[in-house]
This record gives sequence, structure tokens and C-alpha cells, in this order.
Amino acid sequence: MIRRSLASFFFVVLLGAAAVATDLPTPWRSWRYSRSFEDVPRSERTPVTMLLPLDLLAHDDARSSDLRIIDDRGQEVPYFLTVLQSESKTETLPSHILERSFVAGQFTQVVVRVTDRPSLGESHSATLQQLQAEPWFNTYRISTPETDFMFWVETSVSDDAHQWRVIDARSPISRFRKRGLEGNHSIQFEGYSNPRYLRLRIFDPDRQFPVDDVEVLSCSGSEPPRIALPNAFSAEKSPDGSESRWAADLGTPNLPVSEMDVSTDQPEFYRAVRISTSDDGKEWNFRAAGEIYRFHQSGKLKESLRVNFPEAFARFWRVDIVDGNDRPLPNVRLELRSIERRVTFRAEPARTYRLIYGNDRASSPQYDLARILGEKKVLPIVKLGSEEATTNYADPRPYTERHTNLLWLALAIAVVVLAYAALRSLRMPTPPAQ
Repeated sequence: MIRRSLASFFFVVLLGAAAVATDLPTPWRSWRYSRSFEDVPRSERTPVTMLLPLDLLAHDDARSSDLRIIDDRGQEVPYFLTVLQSESKTETLPSHILERSFVAGQFTQVVVRVTDRPSLGESHSATLQQLQAEPWFNTYRISTPETDFMFWVETSVSDDAHQWRVIDARSPISRFRKRGLEGNHSIQFEGYSNPRYLRLRIFDPDRQFPVDDVEVLSCSGSEPPRIALPNAFSAEKSPDGSESRWAADLGTPNLPVSEMDVSTDQPEFYRAVRISTSDDGKEWNFRAAGEIYRFHQSGKLKESLRVNFPEAFARFWRVDIVDGNDRPLPNVRLELRSIERRVTFRAEPARTYRLIYGNDRASSPQYDLARILGEKKVLPIVKLGSEEATTNYADPRPYTERHTNLLWLALAIAVVVLAYAALRSLRMPTPPAQ
């Protein structure tokens, strides 16, 4: 099965763009491509913003350092590029393990004291200062020396360590070091809780599960909007019969990727995932790992089908799903996703604008616009027209780089001259001895 769908997508786009071309002003002839801005307000001076399309990123350099905006006079227009990042805040609460016990054939139990302070009284209202001092948390992390496992965990809380309330009946923890995967040892439940005691039950019926420590955490954060890359994955045969493999050729190393989403028809499952990248499709490097799962708990569906990782650039991507002794997941569909990138600039009345790109020699520009404009939540959105090739394009590379054959020709001539000189010196008669 040919895994070139994304490369074909960009190829079709390029064929369509080849029929459209334009001249650029002399200072900008070293940029290969351009697109005109559409729907720019003409009646007032106002900041506007635009979402960078994926096919532009394929022609842009990997860090968008060659992007420029020019107006109809050929003047450079300041802009700033916005790449939203994940926001997260984690606070560790002081805690202490009070109990480690084992009920044979059922579970390992760990009880953690989160705070010594008495709980807030129910008969009177609490002050804001008291509420802020409460041990609000929604996550805990288990430290264990175990190297390979996958178990379900029940989470309960209490204010007196006698009356317990289950807040999460079943969530998974795992580690697969034999396969080079660290797995996940954290449990995060819905909402925040402020109890004095935390109880977890790890359902390993055969033996007591070793727990070195339990970190109690308050975690919050948000993920930026992402856009999906066209589906380019196809199934491949894995050398490991207990794993399933998919691979994709994005056709360019310039696309930023920071997330992979999985979909499957399997109603319930738990799998570890390994993501690798390559520049040539031969030498592969580990990129990220995660877990995907789906199960039903108390009539509610719980699932996690996404793996997030730091933004990466690579042409070839490979995903391995660890099946173990289970059958491979049916009808798997994988999707790489990229964080949105937006360009913001100030539009002047009665002016038209063009975005130019495709110059490997250009360095990142520096403008004051971002500091001047400050943070504006809502801006008019403009669009880009179709890609146009630069008809009067002037290659910015030095002459010798543009004509590499001349270097080989000069080298060949030098070799011939040296060989001829050496041959002549061998043929010259030796002068008679005096």
C-alpha cells in the first residue's frame, strides 16, 4: 500500500499553483512564492490576523523565519507570529503515607494523609482565605520500583479516615520498560477535592504492589487549538508480532507536529504507544510515548485517545501500538495535528498586501509590533488567496552554489592538468652525468 497521500496532497496543490504566477518588486525577488491577502478592511487602520495554512508551511522553512508581508508599494510591513503553547500549572501538596496493606486475592491499599488541619465546618460559611488554604487537588502520582505492569486503581477520599467516598472507581496505571516505555503512573479525576485523606486501591490480586511514595498534586492547564494534517498513515508489518505498526510520509520536513490522535472501533482496550521519526525513512529516533484506552465506568465512557509531545519537525513518522497477546485494534485511524499559527499585522486604509515566503537564506525579522499592539483578544480575520510562483525569481544563493557542476568541471580540469604535468615529467630524458 502506498503511503504517500500527504505528499500527493501537496503535489496537487503545487500543480494548481504553477498555473498562477506574479512578479515581485526587485528587493523581494528572492522569495519563491506569495499570496495576496483577502477581506482586508479598506476603510480604517486596524490590526488584522490570519491563520497560516498547512500547504504554505510545506513551502516555508521549518521555523517560518522567511515570512514577510509587503504592501502594494513594495514596502515591508511589520507583523508578529503567534504560536500558542500548552499552559500548565502543577502544585505539590505536602502529604504522608499512613498505611500500606494487602488484601490477598483483591488489592493493595495505600492511605495518604494530605493535611493535618481539620476540615471546614458545615454550619457556617468559610472566608476566602480559608478556602484558599484548603488542600485542593485533582491528581496523584504513584512512585514504584516495578518495571512492567498494568493495573486498575480505585480512588477514594475521606475527612476522618473512616468514612470513605469513591471519586474514581477505575483508572489505569502502567509501565512497559521491556519495550522501552515508561507508561503512566498518575491518576487525575474530575473536579477538585479538599479531603484530609486519600485512599488508593491497586487491583493486583496476586501480591502486594510496591509503592515507594504518593505525590498529591493540584494540576491545571489548557491546550492550544490544533489543526489536523491530511491522513497519511498506512499499516506496515511490524518485526515484533505483539505490536502493530503504521507509517507516514509527510512529503516535507517543515510541518510542525505536536499531537497524535487515534480512533478505533474497539469498544474497550488499553494500549501503550510509541512514536518515532526519521529524516530519511531509514534511521529512526524515538520521539514520544503514551497510552490510549477506552472503557466504561458506572455507565460513563472513559477514554484517552491522544498523545501530546513537544513540537517536532520530521518528514517520516512511525507509530507502534503494543498489543501484547491481544488482537490488534480494528479500523485504526491515526491523525497528526499541528498547533495553529497566526500572523497579525496592522492594515492601512486603501492598501493591499501580499505574504511572501520560500527563501532559505532569509533570517527571522525583528519588529516592535507585538509590544506596541499588546494583547488583543478579538481581531478581524483575513484570508489568503491561492499560492503564486514568483515569475521574476532571483536565486539568492552564491554563483558557485547555484552552478555546482562548475566546481566539478574545474576539479576535473585540475586533475587532467596535474596528470598531464606528471606524465610529461616522467617522459623527460634524464640529463647525462658530467
